[in-house]
Amino acid sequence: MPRLPLALACLCPLTLSAAPPLRIAVSDALTSPYVIEDPSSASPPRGRAIELAQAALHRCGLQADFARQPGERIVQNLALGRVDGALLLSYHKERADKMAFPLRGGQPDPQRRMATFSYAFYVRDDSPLRWNGLGLSGLEGGTVGINQGWSIGRDLLARGIAVEESHGIADNFAKLQAGRTDAYVLHQLAGDLYLRHHPELKIRRLSPPLRSKTYYWVFSRDFAGHRPRQAACLWRQLPELRARYLPESAPPPGRKPAAYDTD
Repeated sequence: MPRLPLALACLCPLTLSAAPPLRIAVSDALTSPYVIEDPSSASPPRGRAIELAQAALHRCGLQADFARQPGERIVQNLALGRVDGALLLSYHKERADKMAFPLRGGQPDPQRRMATFSYAFYVRDDSPLRWNGLGLSGLEGGTVGINQGWSIGRDLLARGIAVEESHGIADNFAKLQAGRTDAYVLHQLAGDLYLRHHPELKIRRLSPPLRSKTYYWVFSRDFAGHRPRQAACLWRQLPELRARYLPESAPPPGRKPAAYDTD
């Protein structure tokens, strides 16, 4: 065999089929419209966050396998390099030591975020709780529900508010309706959408929002160190794609929900 073609072949990059798919984790506490709950645990995750990620992967010539995992396990798996990345994690210093965020000047770069979501308090219709944007009154020894492993729990504890973790939106709203918790803190878009499809729940949202948090597509230190161009390419796609797939505010009153909203 001529040596020149063989030598040229050695210089060519690996084809896409030869590159293994990225292993991407998604929190199992995320709900519609970001990730759609599926009655079959064997079904691959789907929803707006997955669509955004798939669009970015396609632009960068990459593929990925997605798996839902508990939040704490995602952090552990990223630190150990058992997954290559994870969708929609917020930044704090402890996480930054274990995983790679898109940074600018040593700080997380909000231009390359996946989304910004507003958290809000949800209470029963007859609840005496009041929220003025600064303090929550009327709690007096009660507890506030949160999704298991979510970092918003740290913010509530810092305010002196007792929290109780449960697995996902359905469990938390059920506990709130039954009086086992006094409020529930959740992303406003997801909470409003869930209540729209469960009118039997006598629950309302308090205004204004508790706070807004920025969420990132993060990578393990191992992946970012060995494949920095791929990580950079994926982050570079997010400013254009997020407005299409991950709206950062609830739809205006009267607007028909998107197709995924009915699942």
